[in-house]
Amino acid sequence: MLFSFVIPTYNRSQKVVRSIDSVLKQPDWQSYAEILVVDDGSTDNTLEILEDYIVRYQIKLIKHKENKGVAAAKNTGIQHASFEYVVLLDSDDLLCENGLNYLIKKLGEKEIDMYFAGSKLMRNGSLMYNPNFYGFKSYKEMLTQSVGEYLPICRTKILKENLLEDLRGFESITWLKIVKKGHSVFFDDKAIRLYDDIGEDRLSNRFSGFRNAKKMNVGYNNYLTEFRSDLKKLSYRNYLKIRFKALCYSILASSKLV
Repeated sequence: MLFSFVIPTYNRSQKVVRSIDSVLKQPDWQSYAEILVVDDGSTDNTLEILEDYIVRYQIKLIKHKENKGVAAAKNTGIQHASFEYVVLLDSDDLLCENGLNYLIKKLGEKEIDMYFAGSKLMRNGSLMYNPNFYGFKSYKEMLTQSVGEYLPICRTKILKENLLEDLRGFESITWLKIVKKGHSVFFDDKAIRLYDDIGEDRLSNRFSGFRNAKKMNVGYNNYLTEFRSDLKKLSYRNYLKIRFKALCYSILASSKLV
């Protein structure tokens, strides 16, 4: 079982090194994984710091001449991935100790197209998902239930055919499209990703709803465009919730607060 770790980064020289190190510390990682770092037009010392990693560990570095956004950076990494599964690890996240061995074991046991491993907060270890939402799940279950925060792992071939849309915070649109096409998806009850909830650039930052109102508005409207009819049939209540959120962000986006 071989994994391509795709790590997008932009002006996070210290954090991306920490993320890379969390993979390098995995036992015998070079036998099971490759690391692709996509520098999305950084203007800090990211490239200088990564030079040693490229030479010592043969990490692949792909550079964007200008900043294109996290989705574009992930897509670049996906397109360059050569192993069976892509692991989308953000540059300020960490892979937990023995996380790679756990992935090798779990994905070797079952035929899984898309696998979600749990995430927990770096600050206090709190789980960011419902461990009871476990096992193979259907399109209906994913569309109608809140699934929380996970580390996404997907067959490379499938991801190359279903690249991420340029909508930060709305990767779920891609996952739902993949599952709707009939691909299998498994949600695990174990957390192997540490999520950095301290950084100011996280979408979960307390003021991000205001700063990113326009992007969130576009995201919710795209979500509704893609899944409106299914939501109405499967869970009209959830449909109304999404509509309400879209309306709120639409108001915010057109106000003078952003």
